[in-house]
Amino acid sequence: MNRFTRRIGAVGVLLLLAGSLAGCGSGGDSGGAGGASSGPMDATKAGLPKSADDISGTIDKTKVKKNLVVGVDNPYYLFHHDIDVALAKGYFKEFGIDSVDIKTIEDPLPPLIGGSLDLALYDTDTAIAAAKKSGQGLRFLSVYLGGEANVLGVGKGINTGADLKGKTITGGQFGSRNDAIIRQLLRDNGVEPDRDVKIVSTGGQSNERLQSVIAGTVDGASIQLRHRTVLEKAGGKVLFEETREVPQSGWSANKLLQESPETVTAFLAATLKARQFITDQANKDEVLTIMRDKKFEIPTEYADAYAAENAPDYHVSDGGFKPADMDKFISDQITYKTVPDGTDWRQYTYLLPLWRAQKALGLPLNPALADM
Repeated sequence: MNRFTRRIGAVGVLLLLAGSLAGCGSGGDSGGAGGASSGPMDATKAGLPKSADDISGTIDKTKVKKNLVVGVDNPYYLFHHDIDVALAKGYFKEFGIDSVDIKTIEDPLPPLIGGSLDLALYDTDTAIAAAKKSGQGLRFLSVYLGGEANVLGVGKGINTGADLKGKTITGGQFGSRNDAIIRQLLRDNGVEPDRDVKIVSTGGQSNERLQSVIAGTVDGASIQLRHRTVLEKAGGKVLFEETREVPQSGWSANKLLQESPETVTAFLAATLKARQFITDQANKDEVLTIMRDKKFEIPTEYADAYAAENAPDYHVSDGGFKPADMDKFISDQITYKTVPDGTDWRQYTYLLPLWRAQKALGLPLNPALADM
């Protein structure tokens, strides 16, 4: 997920105090294809529609909440542009939503659970773990970033794996997913961690790790795709990299899903329509203009990463994912102790709003019903 593993212990009390949010739904996507929900929603077989024909792609705008407040944990424009483009292009109004206020919050789960946020964009594993711990209505809805770039950036004078001998490398904090995947990247390229190189634990996020490489504090670090040009201008380079399909982050909802599921569907339809626009590379300049007008700083080096960061299989164009990828991701996170043992992600994932949004946009259902 290329960010530090989230600590969810601090929100445990809030999860317990959130109370039961599993009351009656008010719209057309509770339980199955319609009707009221009698408990927390999930995408296990017992709660699935029988066929795609049972899923409605028609959104009743009279049941849609007009003004939303959502939380996003990352200030980088990539995590905001679905909403801002949807606002600029009129997609929210098309589906019955008048305004969306974005709050940039390091950890949006507590206010989501407390009810001051309607939806939150956050790490998939953390949201699912919190949903299990709460036992209430928090549900994961759709994938935002479905690609995971594992990139080792190095400083001057390092040109091969052999040049790493005795050097200092960081993937971030020990025990995080970043730490684990940078170790695997090294092994995949013939470098054994803790034998050939010294792995150190560091704080901060990827921007801080990039600066540590440029400053020479470490010889190499896990960085992001957008950092390549910045690092090269400083005399460094990307030594190893790989991109995998990992449903690393996405949207979750809590109280809104129980009180107005129609709004959740409308929100996903509007933002997925924006994402279809964004991932069409012909629209790059217009998207960046919209975001710069919103006062986001996007230097040329970061704009150069647009094609990679907004590829349809990275910033997934339909919000979907492969269940097998989610199985592996959650299994990995259980191993890393960020998700409780025995977690079945399907119990804490509710896909009907996503399927309805996909259908409203004329997209195939993803995941397919048969795969769930």
